[in-house]
Amino acid sequence: MSKLIKKYAILLIIGLLISRILSAIILLAVPTLLTAELPEGGTSTLSGSYLSSGLEYLVNIGFIFLLSKDMRNEEVKSNLILVMTFFSSMIGVVLFLLSVAQKKSNLTKIELNE
Repeated sequence: MSKLIKKYAILLIIGLLISRILSAIILLAVPTLLTAELPEGGTSTLSGSYLSSGLEYLVNIGFIFLLSKDMRNEEVKSNLILVMTFFSSMIGVVLFLLSVAQKKSNLTKIELNE
């Protein structure tokens, strides 16, 4: 269990850093990416957080693949965890770790009763 916690803690931090750093690099390379010209002659600029959020969703898709692999290994079956991971990798990982902990505690209780 502690191996999974360490693995996903490191991956969550790396995923967050990758999305933020990559969005900063993209905006430095193409500063006008989030800028559009209006018909009246003005300009409209979106915040850099739109790009960062979009990249976070791509990182979350990577987490879905990692979690589905570990869910097969731990024999945890829940599509809800994978759906929640798409919207927030932190929530998906926490739900996965809680279900693994619950499964292991149920197995321990069964062994103690025998």
